[in-house]
Amino acid sequence: METLHPGRRLTALVTAVCLIIGLLVPPGSPVRVEAAGSPLADKAVQFLQHDYAKNGLINSEVGVGSYALYVLSQAGVDAGAWVHQGMNFREAVIKAVNDDLSKEGEVRAKQLAQDLAAMQALGEKDLAGRLLQVLKNRQADKGFEDIGPLSIYNNMSSFDLLSRAGLMDQINTGLARNYILERQYVKEQNARYGSWGSLDGNNYYADFMATAQAVRVLHCLDPEKKDPQVQEAIKNGLAWMQKQQKPDGSFVAGMDDPVIDTAEVIVTLKTLGMDPAAWKSGPGKSAVDYLMNKSLNADGSFGTSGNAMDATWVLWAWLALEGKAKNQATQPQPGPQEESGRQTQPGAEATFKDLNGHWAEGAIKRLVQMKVASGYPDGTFKPEEQVTRYEIASMMVRMVRLLKPAGASRQDLLMLDQKFKDSRYIPQWAHEAVAVALREGLISGYPQPDATLIFKGEEPVSRAEMAAVMARIIKKKCGEVAPKELDFADADQIPAWAKEAVGVAYASGVAGGYPDRTFRAERKVTRAEAAAMLLRLADVL
Repeated sequence: METLHPGRRLTALVTAVCLIIGLLVPPGSPVRVEAAGSPLADKAVQFLQHDYAKNGLINSEVGVGSYALYVLSQAGVDAGAWVHQGMNFREAVIKAVNDDLSKEGEVRAKQLAQDLAAMQALGEKDLAGRLLQVLKNRQADKGFEDIGPLSIYNNMSSFDLLSRAGLMDQINTGLARNYILERQYVKEQNARYGSWGSLDGNNYYADFMATAQAVRVLHCLDPEKKDPQVQEAIKNGLAWMQKQQKPDGSFVAGMDDPVIDTAEVIVTLKTLGMDPAAWKSGPGKSAVDYLMNKSLNADGSFGTSGNAMDATWVLWAWLALEGKAKNQATQPQPGPQEESGRQTQPGAEATFKDLNGHWAEGAIKRLVQMKVASGYPDGTFKPEEQVTRYEIASMMVRMVRLLKPAGASRQDLLMLDQKFKDSRYIPQWAHEAVAVALREGLISGYPQPDATLIFKGEEPVSRAEMAAVMARIIKKKCGEVAPKELDFADADQIPAWAKEAVGVAYASGVAGGYPDRTFRAERKVTRAEAAAMLLRLADVL
């Protein structure tokens, strides 16, 4: 009888445990979910079906997209039976996945991992293999992406989805282990000890979902409990989670939705072979009590957000409680797909080879020193290029952070996905900045005929739009400022919506006219002009 090498035996065991953790059904033709004695699960499925019929595919965890399909497939729901404007849910998800692959360099790792889980559940081996290869190519010591402190939320979700799909042995598990362990908060014994979250300057924000995901992935990586460091991290993570329980049995950290955090507890404890009903509050209530009795709203929605994310998490928790863990029959094989070039984030270069003698050189260098403006990896600033809405959002948020606002939270990111129909096209380097700018009221979107909004981040910014954003910042810092009379020769050409903002910017000295006494409201702003305006704004603030 052949004896497995210890390393191979451990790898095989890791794979087996991760497969058991994943609540996937084998590819094939799923059947419609049955009540199984749980009206709660039926209500969750009904909510998701109604949401898809009304709104169509929203390929994000806050909508009905690939992740919802992944969870629904575990419940045996036939994705092909749901229709929106002639397209069934299965077809819509496959189309969205192909779209994501066509521009994979712009798509967040978490979304690609959700796509992968959905394609594996549907038995789409080619698409699953291509997605897996993209993630494998992306993985480094800082996870699948490194776009700042909020990267942990994309990376941790990606690791969690891979573990649930039984694919952790397809990536570098050593890098995954080190990444997770290095990001646990264990610096000092306080209320955040043992959690995972994000840093914003010197401020640390503990995050419930990231902590639950980290605990599950570490359990998947060390099923035999032979790694003392991993087991200590799991113990501390669970201890922090348990401290977040409320008297009604729910779990919530910060301003999270209690249904989401409570579902995370149920799934995590079931994954670790623990009883979720054993964690009780002072009045004797458990997470199971809250899920079954408090999560459903009178209108058929769930939780405080009342969106598809709540319904999906409720269904997922119910599946965990019912022990609906089924092995994935096959794993996708990596295809030949190569990772395409990604859009790069402007780097913080101190000097730029295309600025010597430029009229805005001094202003640009000052903003770079202030970490408000930045250049490109090739050593250029590109001062005469038109500044985009993405770039203005990033620079404005850096400016606002001089006033000490909070960084983007998970709720801010979810709100961004809900607010803008084109949010999934926002490049990774700009995602956090746009979320903060939206929360702070610095930006707005363009209304569409279907009553939705789009951000159109690649669009250049006009002088009127620039003045509007700066006026909002001035009001935040200085309060109400009386607008100055618009005595420009072309004042009648300034859009009505921008007149007050231009007047405020004019009165504050951050925006003025040209030598011919024109304002040129529709003229597009260059990166150099934006730097000059922002420096004047910094002096005002």
